[in-house]
Amino acid sequence: MKHILEKPYVTDNIFELLKLKAIVTIGTTKMLRGGSRLFPQMAVGVTLLLFGSYLWSSRFASHVLNSDYTRVLQWKGDEPEEKNFSGGLRIVVFGGGDVATPSRASWQLGGPNVAWTDILCLQLNCNAYLSFMPLADHDGGSIISNSLFEAALARTSSADNNTLSGLDYSWLSHNYPVPYHQDLLGQVDSFLAGPRPRYPPRDTLWIFNIGFWDIWYLAALPRKLATHIIETQAQQVFSCVELLYEEAHKNDSVAFSNTYIDTVKTTPTRPPFRVFIPKLFDISLTSGFISARPTPPPPHTRAEQMRNAAFLAGHWDKVFQDMLHEWESLPDKEEVSDEDDLSEIKDADLLLSKRASKAKSPPVPSARREAITYDISGYLRELIVERQLRNAGIMDHNGLGSAAVANGYSEIWEPCIKRNNLSGDMNDENTKDNANEEGSVCGSPDEYLFWTDFTVSRRAVFEMGRRAADLLKRHVQTDAEWSKKAEQPLSSLRKDSKGVPLKDEAFAA
Repeated sequence: MKHILEKPYVTDNIFELLKLKAIVTIGTTKMLRGGSRLFPQMAVGVTLLLFGSYLWSSRFASHVLNSDYTRVLQWKGDEPEEKNFSGGLRIVVFGGGDVATPSRASWQLGGPNVAWTDILCLQLNCNAYLSFMPLADHDGGSIISNSLFEAALARTSSADNNTLSGLDYSWLSHNYPVPYHQDLLGQVDSFLAGPRPRYPPRDTLWIFNIGFWDIWYLAALPRKLATHIIETQAQQVFSCVELLYEEAHKNDSVAFSNTYIDTVKTTPTRPPFRVFIPKLFDISLTSGFISARPTPPPPHTRAEQMRNAAFLAGHWDKVFQDMLHEWESLPDKEEVSDEDDLSEIKDADLLLSKRASKAKSPPVPSARREAITYDISGYLRELIVERQLRNAGIMDHNGLGSAAVANGYSEIWEPCIKRNNLSGDMNDENTKDNANEEGSVCGSPDEYLFWTDFTVSRRAVFEMGRRAADLLKRHVQTDAEWSKKAEQPLSSLRKDSKGVPLKDEAFAA
């Protein structure tokens, strides 16, 4: 697709309805002037109600922003199916977002209102997009487990805790309270509690966009304690992944996809259960880590927390890479027979009903676990290094520092939006002109890599989504090629006089 929808559909559609109502109202007022208007106005009102209901059900109802900021978007389901995702692709996103996910400030100040996962959906021509990521505020976003972080805060107040090194951490709960956002565990529960779609998707891509805000909170904790928490978080994440894997094999579950039935009819290759967990972008590389982070009491410093963040981001990637490989190597879901359980039922009617329900619900073949990871944020780090080298007038052996100016940004540290409570003198007339209750917007947004303290510009968001889509297209294409190759019979190592591999029957002769 050649363009991106920069405004939420909901906003545009509301204005369309208001304009329609105004036109109809003005027209009917002129026509009915001078006479009794009660019944004609009732007729007009009913017409508007019915017409609005039709528009909402057909076009608008699939673009929702609810109180939890969960977005459910339906993208052009009547278009031809994508070659690699035939039958309709559903993308389900969990987590707290990252540097390319819009925050509350971005929405309010007219900045990027789509995440790289939205762009991924557009690039892959997906039929359904469900995002359970809450919008982040100025002081933090959603994390993996609120209860786990709450337990960590309680542990820092324990006098006999050997991870504190004798330092006072009593200020932690005040500076970094437990987030009020729905955590990852709650998001997965919310998804599974939803109804099964009338027409299940052909394929589902499960995205876990996690870690960005976890590091924000964990960097303030003692490093030893934070390291243990990351390892526990990894176990919780893959417990959620495995739960979704199990639910995907149930015909009556919202997690079910038709590929688990259709694939086995056409090919012996097992269908994939794809999980995409992008590598972590270190939040300490954002300007917000310095400008928006509370100043800790001595002897703690922001520099100490920045070092913690860099260390924990590296530890996070290592732990999750290991867990991904471990999860992929788990044994396949066994086809469990219910015959033994049915034989124990004494009631004849109950036994017949159980057998009938089992016959109506054919067994779902075991899916192949696929874990995909990619450093899509590496693009941002290259931009930052590129500008730093260019400013210094040097170039490294990879060519960084020599890219065209048009491909980069002139400002790679300061955000375009200056928060009022963190910026300079608000009495400045130039600041007042563009300021509102949230902050002031720069005059040339295209030159800024960062839009807010923690999020990047729309150009960078699009590029990250495009790169992720290219990766997944290559992955699916390669996977399809290997599947076709696996379906072909193995050729013999022995060949005839013409170099043609001998078949099995040749040995039997």
